[in-house]
Amino acid sequence: MTALTAHSIATLTGAMASKVAAQCLNLRRKTGQPDPFVVAVAARDAEEAAELTDLLHVLYLSIRDAHSTREEVLRALLPAGRLTMSPAVLEQVQRNAQAQAELADEFGLLSSTQVAELTGSTASNRAATANRLRNQRKAFAVEVDGAQRFPGFQFGGNGRPRPVIADVLAAVGDRLSGWELALWFTGSSDWLGGERPVDVLDSDSELVVEAARRLADEILT
Repeated sequence: MTALTAHSIATLTGAMASKVAAQCLNLRRKTGQPDPFVVAVAARDAEEAAELTDLLHVLYLSIRDAHSTREEVLRALLPAGRLTMSPAVLEQVQRNAQAQAELADEFGLLSSTQVAELTGSTASNRAATANRLRNQRKAFAVEVDGAQRFPGFQFGGNGRPRPVIADVLAAVGDRLSGWELALWFTGSSDWLGGERPVDVLDSDSELVVEAARRLADEILT
């Protein structure tokens, strides 16, 4: 196998993978396969290696056809002495990732160019409209792979931001990140009788704003 450099990933040949597995009884016992598939990941230091390990475990959980409970799998994969994040935190990370994907599928995450097209902007700078809406706190963005994306539910049938969005942003201030706010909109709210804020933006906009104020108050206490 070629030597790994920082931030590189390599797969081992069948013979090398079998040798590694033979030296790691836990790996052989968990896989139950005579020729396991092994992935090697290189990191800068021990701290980064631990973080990468945790993240890979989350990914592994998301694609594994597990027959045991999630808690049992987490406990098996992450022995207490090696944890840098608790199983509860890892489980929340996985839930958030799933919720983000579902939000994107249901409502879309619009680029600045798509926002300009939706609002009918004719500005030559295709990012100008989205930037203006965000700076005026009439809409908010979330970060996706280093780029700003605007959850589609913020925009009404006329292509303009719903006025309730500005009211909610004023109510929560800077207490929530973009993704935290987006997931609040798409999660059930006790203040809305279990409804999702996103589902009643038009029918109960005042109640949505009140729920946002209550949320802000809870964060402060």
